[in-house]
Amino acid sequence: MKAAPFMESLKESAAQFWEARDARERKMLAAGAVVVLLSLIYLICFAPALSGRARLAKELPELRQQSLQLQTLARHAAELNNSLPPAPPALTQEGVAASLQALGMKPQSLSVSGDLVHLQLNPVSFAGLANWTNQQRIALRLEVVDANFVALQQKDTASDMVNATLTLHQQHGGE
Repeated sequence: MKAAPFMESLKESAAQFWEARDARERKMLAAGAVVVLLSLIYLICFAPALSGRARLAKELPELRQQSLQLQTLARHAAELNNSLPPAPPALTQEGVAASLQALGMKPQSLSVSGDLVHLQLNPVSFAGLANWTNQQRIALRLEVVDANFVALQQKDTASDMVNATLTLHQQHGGE
């Protein structure tokens, strides 16, 4: 309840101050109050909006460029996702043996477990084996993980004959 008497005394002081002024001073004070009020309205309402608008007008070309780059990258990512090669066919011991026999090679031992192929060939043409591994790299995505070759020095055989032990691993999409 102390606020009401304070407000009353403030009104009374303002009224006394106003009455003490002549007409010309009242007009000058009123004009000054209007200028101060309009300045406050401009500074509070319009200045931030105008400066924000100018800032956004400066940033807009850069933001549009970034938007275009993001759209281009998104399209490129979608194209890459759609262009992934299909998964390679499943590895089977029969399939690997058949591909070797098609090139005239007979393995001493052959085992397929999961994505790994263990293979021993005695004797075999090195060029023929390189050709077969390249075919398997393309067809089944097999890569040589471990290889051991022993050159054969026989007078009655071709000069590229080797005893070979290979370990191959099948690559999948994410590898």
